[in-house]
Amino acid sequence: MSNEEGETKRDRVRRLLIGPLQAAGFRFKKGTEEVKAKAELDKIADALSYMTDADLETMAELMLTKGEGAGKCFWPAFATFAFWADQVNPRPLEEHPRLLSWFRSTAGERALKNGALVAEYAYWKKHKAPPVKPQAMRIVADKAREYNEKAELIRDRQRRDFPLSSEETDWLMRFDRVAERLGKIVSEGVEEREGDQAA
Repeated sequence: MSNEEGETKRDRVRRLLIGPLQAAGFRFKKGTEEVKAKAELDKIADALSYMTDADLETMAELMLTKGEGAGKCFWPAFATFAFWADQVNPRPLEEHPRLLSWFRSTAGERALKNGALVAEYAYWKKHKAPPVKPQAMRIVADKAREYNEKAELIRDRQRRDFPLSSEETDWLMRFDRVAERLGKIVSEGVEEREGDQAA
């Protein structure tokens, strides 16, 4: 179903996810203030607004089985929606303010210099936090070596016209795409700091 003209992001989530769940019988517990109930649904709609129409339709089907209470008809908590949304389609890195701030900082420059951008991003995706402790930094360094060696091996085989599996070409394409996006974010941070120093 295509977006109606003038429909906001929040409206779209309401139409494709919240509306169908309401129609199926989802409700708040008796005594829940209307203002509080609306705020909770708005929070869900805003958090999931990055998802595609197909993602939201998948979420509507999936969340039908996640109702709370004896009758399984009470709205699940926001955290439940966030968890399942991450399973259906993880939020793009541009939608994570803390992650963006990290890669725009000198930490991003350091990761770029060390060839660890993609490894740090993978760590963020898994742990929802930056690798600041020594053990976490070692994990990222090891993963960066693994990723870079794999990328170089595939590129070397490409240069020598060796046949590659679709898995190898897909992996390298994803690796390069993430590295390019992160590299742009790092560059934005460098430009911002240079602009601040020049001002």
